[in-house]
Amino acid sequence: MSNNIYISEKYLENILYDMKEIVEQDLIFMNPKGEIIACTDPDRLGTVHYGGKKVAKTGKDLVIYSDTEFKGAKKGINMPVRLNNTIIGVIGITGNSNEVEKYVKIIKRLTEILVKEGYNKDLEKNEIEKDRIIMDSLLFNDMELEESHVIKYENLFNIRDNIPRRIIVATIAGHEKKRILNKDKVYRLFRMLLKREQTVISLSENNIIIMVENMSNNEINQMIDNIKTEVRRQTNLHLKFGIGDVQTELVHLKKSYMKASDALKWSILVTKKEVTYYDDMDIEILLNNIPIRYIYEYISKILGDLEPSEYREYTKIIELYEKYNGSIKKISEELFIHKNTLQYKINKLFKITGYDMRKLHDFTVLRTAFILKKFYKMNNDYILHRTEN
Repeated sequence: MSNNIYISEKYLENILYDMKEIVEQDLIFMNPKGEIIACTDPDRLGTVHYGGKKVAKTGKDLVIYSDTEFKGAKKGINMPVRLNNTIIGVIGITGNSNEVEKYVKIIKRLTEILVKEGYNKDLEKNEIEKDRIIMDSLLFNDMELEESHVIKYENLFNIRDNIPRRIIVATIAGHEKKRILNKDKVYRLFRMLLKREQTVISLSENNIIIMVENMSNNEINQMIDNIKTEVRRQTNLHLKFGIGDVQTELVHLKKSYMKASDALKWSILVTKKEVTYYDDMDIEILLNNIPIRYIYEYISKILGDLEPSEYREYTKIIELYEKYNGSIKKISEELFIHKNTLQYKINKLFKITGYDMRKLHDFTVLRTAFILKKFYKMNNDYILHRTEN
């Protein structure tokens, strides 16, 4: 093929055999040097067709009337094949010119269409593989990234160092099975929608990982809104996103990925928000990294005597207490209960747990326990779903 353009020879061979069924003649495909790189006559593979060399040089069709007219050639018609206005090869149809000339236009046009399709597929495959290598090396390599590797990324992938970047981790909302069944489809949509230069996209397990550079929060929000809208329109699926912090050095980009993953996990398990920025997390950073055995011990100590129905009821009251800064009037209005009834329920919680939410210290203890209880339950469900699937 021509410089910087490659299409697999197997793909070209498949094209020729498909078209042979139409023209009922042997076909060959030559690179610009006249070398036959695909054909329906295996004996000619790898030989040089001097007529093909002439076609590649002149850009004009060539009719060969006898097998001795050009070295390595047989009688037939040979035509240049163009991709993006560049001659990338020559296709030849073997046979008497008056028998095969009726197929010339259709074979030439069909070949160019199929070659372009094959080139685009190969190009997409190469881009996907390149992005995977970049992400694997930067985010999933246990070895610390050395300066020599950073230089290699600059040379091979044009990934420059000392540029503000951050990692976004996205996943399909819902049951794990839904992620497994739809991840490839959604991943292709991401690649189609995010054709920004210096945007790297990769698929890791059931998550889609995006590396962006020099993007503000507003730009990221707009990008995510566009993705959510298009994915919902084409697949009726909903997405969740975790956004890591900004890192300027490639060696530290893994930190942004870890933080994006934490933000996404917190979104899935607790807040139910579609988009969570790690930079917006505060107490969640601490809670998200507490060993699970300590979480269990804490919630057992604080909430262990609550019945399931009481837990559900007080979860809502605690959330509203925080939302309305302790306003009994506003909380009771939203719950459609009398203020005295709400006060009774608050006193009852105090008797059960020993903590009075009307006191700042006690409210902090209770609020933390209810958050961790929710996180503990959702985390167990999350692990269970992953195990089952």
